[in-house]
Amino acid sequence: MKPQIISHMVSTVDGRLVTPRYSLPFDGKPADDVLNIYFDVAEEVGGEATILGRVTLQEFLSLGDFEHQGEAPTQVREIFNAPRGDKRIFVVTDPNGKVQYEKNAEYHFIALLSEKVSDRYLAHLRDCNVSYLFCGAEGQNIALAMDILGRDFGFKKLRLEGGATINGNFLKAGLLDELSLVLYPGIDGLSGVPAIFEYHGKADELPAAGQALELKSVKTLQDGVVWLCYQFHKI
Repeated sequence: MKPQIISHMVSTVDGRLVTPRYSLPFDGKPADDVLNIYFDVAEEVGGEATILGRVTLQEFLSLGDFEHQGEAPTQVREIFNAPRGDKRIFVVTDPNGKVQYEKNAEYHFIALLSEKVSDRYLAHLRDCNVSYLFCGAEGQNIALAMDILGRDFGFKKLRLEGGATINGNFLKAGLLDELSLVLYPGIDGLSGVPAIFEYHGKADELPAAGQALELKSVKTLQDGVVWLCYQFHKI
């Protein structure tokens, strides 16, 4: 059974995600000081691991790219569940195996892969004590990945801090149980800037079809930040 999945996001009042574009607080406080409230709330939201996209992870830890294009795909698709200890855990969506890891004493990583990755890349992950599992031929079967994380890795609750596209994919797959939204008291305002959910589908697709939100709580935090919590319902 899949874990409970809570999407935890911060956005402007117009739902935009690119934080350097946010308008400044009215009282002259640095925007980063206000945005840091999001991380405090994340601790309250909880979760045994955090789901991230590989671009976000690479930016966060300054990790490079692993070059293995053109190499034969692996024929061995067994789960690798490395010892995690008490490290903070990141689940990383990386279908093509682009992240080049380093041995890390602070974090443990679980890579969600496609069946296209090479044996050499899998050896690299094992050498760096990075766990991994396979999400179908193209690495897009996130429902399968969540089931494996629940069944084989033992997770009960995960926090999704994805970018717009990852959030949109989870929404479309109907995998979200709750939405924790921290509203920053500012505006972006430019058309086309990524919003909270961005599913790249056909014009007539409705990624949220069959799902409804129930407001569970509203909290006004410091510096004009508002924290909204919703529960997803299937309808």
